[in-house]
Amino acid sequence: MRKLVPCFCILLFCAVTGLSQAQDYPNWDFTAAYVYNDLETPAPQTRTQLHGGSGAIAWNFRRYAALEGDVTYTRGNSRSLWSYTAGPRFTARGSFAQPFVHALFGGGHLSGFGSSTNGWVGKMGGGLDLVANKHVAIRAFEFDYYRYHGNTSGVGRQRLDNFTLSLGIRLF
Repeated sequence: MRKLVPCFCILLFCAVTGLSQAQDYPNWDFTAAYVYNDLETPAPQTRTQLHGGSGAIAWNFRRYAALEGDVTYTRGNSRSLWSYTAGPRFTARGSFAQPFVHALFGGGHLSGFGSSTNGWVGKMGGGLDLVANKHVAIRAFEFDYYRYHGNTSGVGRQRLDNFTLSLGIRLF
């Protein structure tokens, strides 16, 4: 019995190691990106350009499906927008090009219009990652429709339709 337990542990270790080598996609990936946000401002509605960054983490629970969490901050013209979102991402995994789509939902904080407000955010879109090597991909582009719903004092409820363009790097 004393020899059976160590043999069982070695067998279990070898089986887990073999399964992890058979997987052809990463369990986790991390993305850092520059973000350009074409922001629709509250009434009178005009557009302003915000610049910033985003960081995302994704758990790839299947070859093509992942659960992604994203934090984005953009700023410009004394205005800023924070958002923290999560949702599904679907990636077509190729050896060089990996297109993806995602639908992320969560909260946000908009400030700089004489007040600040909290609201909810929907970020839907997709992009293309170009694989550079085994652990790095270049985010060639990510284009998202970015909707913000909030309640601005003096103006009331706001629905702002925004568009973002991101460029960055993904580590896995």
